[in-house]
Amino acid sequence: MPGFMGKYLVVHLGDGSTEKIEPGDAFYRQYLGGYGLAAGVIARRQPAGLEPMDPRGHLAFCPGLLTGSGALFTGRYMVAGKSPLTGTWGDANSGGFLSVKIKQAGYDAVFFTGRAPHPTFVEICEDKVSLRDARKLWGMDAIESEGAIKQALGDPKAQVATIGPSGEKLSLISGVVTGGGRIAARSGLGALMGSKNLKAVSFQGSKAIPVARPDKVKAVNKKLLEAYRQKVRLADKIAFKFGEAIPLLLAKLRVSFPAQTATVRELWRTWGTAGAVVYSAVIGDMPIRNWTGVGYLDYTVQSAAKCSGEMVLERQRRRYACQSCPLGCGGMVEIRKGRYAGGEGHKPEYESIGAFGGLLLQDDLDAVIEMNEMCNRAGMDTISAGAAIAFAIECFEKGILCPEALGGLELGWGRTESIVKLLEMMIAREGFGDLLADGVRKAAERIGSGAELCAMHAGGQELPMHDSRFDHGFAIAYKWDPTPGRHTTSSFAVNDLYAPEKRFPLARRMIREGRDKVARKVKRYTAGSYYAQLIHCGGCCIFGAESSTYPVVEYYNAVTGWDLSPDDYLLAGRRILCLRRAFNAREGVRPEDTELPPRALGRPAMTRGPLQHVSVDQAGLEKVFLETVGWDPVTGAPTPETMREVGLEPLA
Repeated sequence: MPGFMGKYLVVHLGDGSTEKIEPGDAFYRQYLGGYGLAAGVIARRQPAGLEPMDPRGHLAFCPGLLTGSGALFTGRYMVAGKSPLTGTWGDANSGGFLSVKIKQAGYDAVFFTGRAPHPTFVEICEDKVSLRDARKLWGMDAIESEGAIKQALGDPKAQVATIGPSGEKLSLISGVVTGGGRIAARSGLGALMGSKNLKAVSFQGSKAIPVARPDKVKAVNKKLLEAYRQKVRLADKIAFKFGEAIPLLLAKLRVSFPAQTATVRELWRTWGTAGAVVYSAVIGDMPIRNWTGVGYLDYTVQSAAKCSGEMVLERQRRRYACQSCPLGCGGMVEIRKGRYAGGEGHKPEYESIGAFGGLLLQDDLDAVIEMNEMCNRAGMDTISAGAAIAFAIECFEKGILCPEALGGLELGWGRTESIVKLLEMMIAREGFGDLLADGVRKAAERIGSGAELCAMHAGGQELPMHDSRFDHGFAIAYKWDPTPGRHTTSSFAVNDLYAPEKRFPLARRMIREGRDKVARKVKRYTAGSYYAQLIHCGGCCIFGAESSTYPVVEYYNAVTGWDLSPDDYLLAGRRILCLRRAFNAREGVRPEDTELPPRALGRPAMTRGPLQHVSVDQAGLEKVFLETVGWDPVTGAPTPETMREVGLEPLA
């Protein structure tokens, strides 16, 4: 079966038994791979209404349909299940080399259900599945446990997914770690893994991954790579040379320009995502001071510049690229400060710099790098961690929290020492850190006294480092994506890069049906969200999709031999989006459960800076979105008509 290994594995942790299931071609056509395949299995196998950490729940590890096929940018894997953080469908992904190893072990996905009687790691080596005692690994950080497992296996090329202390302690903002500190961080799935007493899973194998038309894959690769060999545009040279002045000018003029794939390509290739720090902080994209500040006034251009891509590169020792990636935006940096000084770690991404930088008014890059490494080793989501600290600082500033509640800790914006200490307390679940380790929603519920007004989350998941007042498309994504608070699906600016209307006739028709400019933007956003499902199900990196005219349809057909039309694939994207949303409705999640905080919608509006007087017409945006995607505005569920249109049976 080209593109697929033809089976998925279910491991029952309670008794060690396994199932190897061959779902057939029709199943794969329906759900593709990645989180589409995970949703297709979990929505049918997992009983409705389970608490997220009920042992009967399922935790999935899924490569993409295109992973290992030779297609470029296809090294992402996904972990999925019911989110302990939000109670919704939860998924997170990460790059590296784990994804292809799952397929080389012989599986299109691996699911874990039940609960092991003691800490366990599962060794998967093609047809051999072994449950091994991990009690000696319990308490190790993620990097230490990965190294210990590889040593025990005697195979340095084995790929390991593990949790750190945060997942062991069931922190609801914990993730799953691979590749020496890369985290599938969002949705709290590290806690789901920890609740199953599953410390780690290792993958070994060398099975061939079948491809229908390998020559066609090579031809598509050649065409895609031509864009990556192009010389830097003059406009980009000017923008990069005057990188601080241009966004400041744009911010003061309160204008922005459509994103360009060539510009994004040069940013990521030169600096990685840290290349966006100064621009985003100044222009109004990066939330500042827990969403109450203005970048160039409160954080200042000089502060942002201290955490810029250039400053990150000063500390970079070497670059790296994920499996099948021609971009190579990753890197290892020297750690100059703190408990890991003298060593090296993964360079912080834009989201981490924003969360530990502008959100906290902190411009000490060495502290950001140390905190990033702390989270990588503990297996804690940097976005949620930074948002939780920002929440605590604001509560302290407003007198909602007193020093006694914080164990004498004196919090404040930009107070690096106390910020690092609070993160340490969160990882250890000590004192007030124990409360923050489960995210801002639960912390606000327990604190009361108006703390909920300082809690920036959607459905319990802390909001990412892209301001929905700057790009109103994020206001749709944060509330309505089946995984709330999601920034990697679609937005108005992202669709300037995706340009779905250029590759999908259905997208063009959708956009033309918009009655005005805003409606057309929302319909374009919706088409982009369908396209994003194809990217994630393929195991593709969004950076590839954002930095090129990514040939996802050509890749899918070349790998599988299906010969489906672009609109067939866009319908598949809609199907998978609807399935994930139908899962939420079955679990009792309603639209009001993921409502955005007023601050994220400009209520009240900012009185200065690039977002001055900006408010988001959330009701107007979601009306168009719901009409377009076909979801009920009261329940949030796909309507019966929509389910029929996308070829899905109702979820029981």
